[in-house]
Amino acid sequence: MKTLLKTFLFFCTLSVSAGLAVANPQTAGPARVGLISETTQIVPGQTFYLALNFEMEPHWHIYWKNPGASGLPVEIKWELPEGFVAGSIQWPAPEQIELGGLINYGYEDAVTLMVPIQAPEALTPNRNLFFKAEAFWLICKEVCLPGDANLTLELTVGDESIRSREASLFDDARAHFPGANPPWRISTVVENKALVFSIEQAGEQSLPDELYFYAEEEGVVDPSAEQVFSFTGDKSADLIVPLALEQLNQSLESFAGILQSANESWQVEGTVGLETGGSSAPLIVTMDASKGFEGFLLRVGLSGWLLLAFIGGLILNLMPCVLPVLSLKVFSLLKHSGQSRSQALLHGTAYTIGVVASFLILAGVLIGLRSLGQQIGWGFQLQSPAFVAILTVLIFLFALNLMGVFEMGMGLVGSDASVSKRRDTLGSLGMGVLAAVVGAPCIGPFLAPVSGIALQADAMICLLIFGFMGLGLASPFLLLSVFPKLAAYLPKPGAWMESLKQFMGFLLMATAVFLTYVAGTLGGTDAIVGLLSGLLIAAVAAWIYGRWSVPVKSRRTQRIAQAISLILLLSALYYAASEVKHAHQQGTTSASLTKDDDGWAPWSIESVETALASGQPVFVDFTASWCLICQVNKKVALRTEATKSLFEEYGILRLKADWTSYDSDITKELERFGRSGVPLYVLYAPEGKATVLPQNLTNGKIREAVENTLN
Repeated sequence: MKTLLKTFLFFCTLSVSAGLAVANPQTAGPARVGLISETTQIVPGQTFYLALNFEMEPHWHIYWKNPGASGLPVEIKWELPEGFVAGSIQWPAPEQIELGGLINYGYEDAVTLMVPIQAPEALTPNRNLFFKAEAFWLICKEVCLPGDANLTLELTVGDESIRSREASLFDDARAHFPGANPPWRISTVVENKALVFSIEQAGEQSLPDELYFYAEEEGVVDPSAEQVFSFTGDKSADLIVPLALEQLNQSLESFAGILQSANESWQVEGTVGLETGGSSAPLIVTMDASKGFEGFLLRVGLSGWLLLAFIGGLILNLMPCVLPVLSLKVFSLLKHSGQSRSQALLHGTAYTIGVVASFLILAGVLIGLRSLGQQIGWGFQLQSPAFVAILTVLIFLFALNLMGVFEMGMGLVGSDASVSKRRDTLGSLGMGVLAAVVGAPCIGPFLAPVSGIALQADAMICLLIFGFMGLGLASPFLLLSVFPKLAAYLPKPGAWMESLKQFMGFLLMATAVFLTYVAGTLGGTDAIVGLLSGLLIAAVAAWIYGRWSVPVKSRRTQRIAQAISLILLLSALYYAASEVKHAHQQGTTSASLTKDDDGWAPWSIESVETALASGQPVFVDFTASWCLICQVNKKVALRTEATKSLFEEYGILRLKADWTSYDSDITKELERFGRSGVPLYVLYAPEGKATVLPQNLTNGKIREAVENTLN
């Protein structure tokens, strides 16, 4: 409706003012507007400021970017010389303006709306350049009138920036900008159809006697409803901000706006449910969880979370963390392609139960540990040296099995068919467990926000969300078991399957190599040697089993071979787990980070605060050696020469928060950003604003985040 009104008013005004000469400044009804510059000369390569300066007759007002209950914000269309780039309007803090019982947000008397202009490097000295601005606004008192002006300003290219006579207007505008950080600790929740700010005194500055919140976006809060500010203690207070009608049917996940007292104002942005204020930590978090498909699902509520969890689990089949295990599942489908519908359904159900049950068990353990006060995040199992060692040995044995070193189930030849089916079903169940255990730590881009939500919800909702993740991971194979006719599109079984099986064994060997690398980051060279020794013992066990536990050997020989293989396998598991764990405890880790690691230094809360206090921006890489997405991003984006040059150009301090081993401080920081695991990439501006980057990085995405945050 406002778009139609804006278009109608524009064309009406255009028809009236088309015959007017272009002048600077111009008078349009009760407003006088001019295009002004802070400097008289343009310095090549530097940013300078132009502005629309409004002077209005008494009690007339124009509007802020969120006009409130009615109105339209000021808009500017620029026509600039070649190579110049205009930024967005920098809005001073607004005021509340009552009109006909409605509360609007805007400016009375006078206001200067600044816009940064970036000049190109190559400019001809002493050249005169023309800057044109077509402005549209709505000005109101008891009635509203549209305003329109075409303004032109001529500036000269020079060697130095010289302040103009109008520079004081820019100084006054900056004095009315909201501050970067409120001096208190602030958290937000949605209760009883209202956004509630809980405010606690965090330093010397006491709480104000009144406070008001201006939302940046229309339709989030009700501007005409009364906001109630009340003290809940000597150093604490609540601000209750009623939500708009259109917001009540949605789930508010994030907010942005201005908190204003009688004398000051502060910019605030953040995520509902997380702390967004306090003088001892970065305060402002920009997380765009309210837009796009993901934001739509999150606003739906629990049903949206479950759908997002299912989709994320489905996509997890293609993630690099799961891709090696995917080979086992594909081969299983080919092996069972000729079975009856009931057999196929049995295997698909067993595999699904294995995946879903594993997700539920992992989530249950995580919930239990957190209820005991442990700071544990998703993927905690791969932070255990012993678990990594045991998982590596098991995957190594799977690989040897696929390569033909030994065969499982050969002793069942000629046995009752039902027993054979039961063993195959247990194999499908175990395959589901393996897929979940290996894939769960690297949950992928779609699952990062919803897993963070799950771990902040109550236990039943958390288990339900993680159960749907597992169901999404298992769904392709469950679908094939429910509709076995789809298996007709798979290749027909044949001799080629043996070659494929052996090739898949090499894929699992690659997984074992990667897990050995993870063990090395946990315990250094000693851990790698201990794990490789365990793998050697396991290989001997597999060789003995495959050579002597076969039907052509006597029953006595088979039993002796099986007993020796079992003893060696248990010895391999125990030795590998104990050696890796001991190496980790001794602290002989190759993962300890130094400042010589290509310019990346170890992360700590103190290092972030120190850098920001000195005016230096900070980029933090929350990562782990067992997270394959993290390693891919490191190779293709984070450790490239282009990104290194970008960080050096902007003077950004690079910090690495390594979550490979257990670290409660990193876990708390992940939770502060609504995450339960890695990767997480955060860029802090010196004023404390923190921008969260996407989980799948490119050099372009990093550059865009840096330029938008720091320019």
